[in-house]
Amino acid sequence: MVSPVVNMTSSQTLSGGLPFDETAHVWSILASQLESFLAAWESGAAPPSVADFLPAEPLSLRRMTLVELIKADLKARLQPGHTPRPLQDYIQEFPELAIDTPLDLIYEEFQLRKQAGLAPSVEDYLAQYPAQATELAQLLNCQPAAHVSTSVFGTRKGPGGANLAPGDCIDDFSLLARLGQGAFACVFLARQNSMQRLVALKVSANRSAEPQTLAQLDNDHIIRVFDQRIVPEQGLRLMYMQYVSGGTLQEVVGEVRNTAESKRTGGMLFAAIDRALNARGESRPAETPVRDRFAEAAWPEVACWIAARLARGLDYAHRQGILHRDIKPANVLLTADGAPKLADFNISFSSKLDGASPAAYFGGSLAYMSPEQLEACNPAHARQADSLDGRSDLYSLGVLLWELLTGTRPFVDEQVKSSWTKNLAEMTARRQAGIDPQTLAAAASNWPAGLDQILLRCLDPDVSRRYCTGAELARQLELCLVPEARRILWPPANSWRTWGRHYGMAAVICATIAPNVVAAIFNYFYNRLEIIESLKHSQDLFWRTQLAINSVCFPLGMFLAVYFMWPVASAMARTESATAKLAALSHTELRRLRKRCLALGHMAAGISLSLWLLAAPAYPLALAWGGVDDVPASVYVHFVASLTLCGLIASAYPFFGVACLTVGCHYPAFARFDTLNREDLRSLDSLFRWTWIYLLLAASVPMLSVAILEMIGSQAHYALELLAVGGVAGLAIAFALFRILQADLAALTVIAAPPGEAHSSTRR
Repeated sequence: MVSPVVNMTSSQTLSGGLPFDETAHVWSILASQLESFLAAWESGAAPPSVADFLPAEPLSLRRMTLVELIKADLKARLQPGHTPRPLQDYIQEFPELAIDTPLDLIYEEFQLRKQAGLAPSVEDYLAQYPAQATELAQLLNCQPAAHVSTSVFGTRKGPGGANLAPGDCIDDFSLLARLGQGAFACVFLARQNSMQRLVALKVSANRSAEPQTLAQLDNDHIIRVFDQRIVPEQGLRLMYMQYVSGGTLQEVVGEVRNTAESKRTGGMLFAAIDRALNARGESRPAETPVRDRFAEAAWPEVACWIAARLARGLDYAHRQGILHRDIKPANVLLTADGAPKLADFNISFSSKLDGASPAAYFGGSLAYMSPEQLEACNPAHARQADSLDGRSDLYSLGVLLWELLTGTRPFVDEQVKSSWTKNLAEMTARRQAGIDPQTLAAAASNWPAGLDQILLRCLDPDVSRRYCTGAELARQLELCLVPEARRILWPPANSWRTWGRHYGMAAVICATIAPNVVAAIFNYFYNRLEIIESLKHSQDLFWRTQLAINSVCFPLGMFLAVYFMWPVASAMARTESATAKLAALSHTELRRLRKRCLALGHMAAGISLSLWLLAAPAYPLALAWGGVDDVPASVYVHFVASLTLCGLIASAYPFFGVACLTVGCHYPAFARFDTLNREDLRSLDSLFRWTWIYLLLAASVPMLSVAILEMIGSQAHYALELLAVGGVAGLAIAFALFRILQADLAALTVIAAPPGEAHSSTRR
């Protein structure tokens, strides 16, 4: 187990959803007392008394302040010229520590004494603190390579470069302005004199592997590192990188927090950027495509656009074997035109660096950490830092996106507990409980359709249910910017698409059978008027024949519709939620189901036409075998022609009805992005072309049927007039379904297109 390095540059990092002013007040008290205590130590007078720096209340703050003061006092007393003081002396002085002595305090004393060469005994500590023996045995026996303090606010020395100021020169750089300061480093706007260019200069202690890590990354959404220099006499590393002038996403979050929800637009992003530019004496850039696109856009769309680019940056880093592990708004820089770039890989881990391990410089900002990262930060938990993977970064990105959308974070960490490990344990428990449904419903009221499900999956406490890659998350977020994709992927609860998913089998059967029922009724009356009434003693036989054929064909058609639809309906019903459904199906099965969805329209048309063609010779043969004398040849021609034409008419309409249902309702449920490929695009293109053929069939066959029946001498003029009117009405219905189907195919083409081609479909 590695001791935690806690990057806590502000009060916000521990408190999660607590109101910012209240949280800041609590942590400012703790910081102030600790700073005053350390200043008293450095004054050179007698060692200060811990009791003199304790706040009276609240008790939880008093206890946590006490723990942090004791850590500082333990370390100070182990310096040369001072007398070490055992932890038991503090426990006797402050009896409140006797019950449930903080584990991190025991651990801190052991490591400090070990570092000072006093050779503490693990066995002695286990015997001295039996209540914490199990956790202590795990912690103290892990023997980390180097002790890193568990103190919340670190050491008095501050970040590297803290004593530097604008106007100073260091190595090849003239410092122009301080851009920011964190727990590990200071960042300056500087001029690199040898190259005569502006750079962002990060000044830090010479200990992390960040330059080597960032040097591996060449991505539009990650800050580009030029090089590094070491200043050995000061123990500093100078990392100079691309200068990004638009400030950080933290300023944008502040803008969101201070703006009423109804007034939030993309203008907030550019207002924050312009303030950052003005503060540095830079001018606002000329109008850019990003500003033109998002200046008046709804804020959720802008937030999705930003998060999608960060997800793509993370996906690139993860594929290089690099974890960020400190995703938060302050670590996202913005260009002057609004493009986000990931920065601050100070505590990242690269699997490609010799000697690097996930435990090195492990830490992060607690409010954005995944539950498993919080566990790895907790000295009392067995989880190791090397158990984390890219899905932990995606969880942190989900927290960031939530905060960017709403101005608050999704988890409310109400209180500062008296124990550091209790703080971590309770924060972990809140995240493992998941998102409160009421909190989600209140936040998501104005979000694009499906965004709530995206965030739920990002913030799922079960790692296995989160997005596997940043590319998959980015794809989902990008589709939130495409209305037609949202419409088909996440239909409203009361839409026909949702109904079609729930009642898919019944809907497909109705869409297949209904046009055939209409065609059968027309066929019955047409042939009765045209043929049967002129043949003596044939009416009863015709009725029995009609009943027998329909009794066979319609059940057979229903059976075939069920047979071909069954794999799709069965997969839809296998699980209740869309996310679980996708997770339960293999890539091969998903591809097979998508192909079946696209083929079902053809199958419905084929079933209809086949049954009509089989029935065409049955009527005249039944008349001949039934004893009707002198059946003219024209009767055979009329029967075969009328049934064939009815079959052609009846095949077009089932295609459109069934294809609209399966393409618009079922196919999207199986469109998992990591399984879509160019084969899917080809299948969608093929069906798109077929829609024109079926539309031509629906438009031409009814009128062609009227013409053919007139040519062969039909006398059922009333029936032909109904056929003509019905053909026009049917064409209107077919055309409406054709438009819906083509729009859905275009949306699916957007969804299936590879990154970079998602908005290039010519069918939109």
